[in-house]
Amino acid sequence: MDIKKIAKYTTNILAIISALVAGLNGVDGITIPYAIQIVQIIAVVQGVIGTYLLGNKAVETLEKGE
Repeated sequence: MDIKKIAKYTTNILAIISALVAGLNGVDGITIPYAIQIVQIIAVVQGVIGTYLLGNKAVETLEKGE
């Protein structure tokens, strides 16, 4: 499995985890410690992975001469 595929799966898994943490924390009676910080950290990691994927795509496109 190549690094791009792993990065895409990781981004999707992080999105699911982030949605679960945010959703469960919003339910009355359920409080997840540091939920906001967890969601923010996940967003930063997703941003880094997304930047890698976009940068990699740009390099491949330039190398092909498109």
